[in-house]
Amino acid sequence: MRREHHKWPRALATLILGFFLVVLGTTLFSWWSLGPLRLEPMIALVVAAGYRLPLVLGFGVVWALAYITDLVSGGVMGLNLVCYSVVYVACTLAQRKLQIDSWPFQMLAVGLMNVLYQLLYLGGLFLTQQQYAPGANLALLLAAQAVLNALTAPIFLGLLDGLGSIIARFWPEERKVAP
Repeated sequence: MRREHHKWPRALATLILGFFLVVLGTTLFSWWSLGPLRLEPMIALVVAAGYRLPLVLGFGVVWALAYITDLVSGGVMGLNLVCYSVVYVACTLAQRKLQIDSWPFQMLAVGLMNVLYQLLYLGGLFLTQQQYAPGANLALLLAAQAVLNALTAPIFLGLLDGLGSIIARFWPEERKVAP
């Protein structure tokens, strides 16, 4: 049984891991990409924030991650902010009825939210840059991207839980509760 941590260590862990993954996204994950198909672990963190953080704190964390992603990606400024916010709200609403404590549900949630994110992102690009024309194999690329991110979601969510446990050891409220 997984021990629940205080909201602040979990939020701090999400921010730290998110900043680290943004840096890896521009270096290591780009190097391992197969054409336009590349690992996007930020969706897993946004899904985790939607399921495991309170509403206002989660929005703050997601907006900080989206802002740094927008700065580093060099695309349309604010597009990730809108897309991550919609994914976060969808996960927050789903959290009322569903839990993602097991790895199959984690994979399913991240895969579905990745499809939503990609559709929102492509729609935003189409609206802001009229010269953008999606390729003929867009559906196949979208499905492959969702499967890749879904298969790796338990790894990143496990890293997030581990980092949250490490931070919680040094958090004052957590030390009072610990046996």
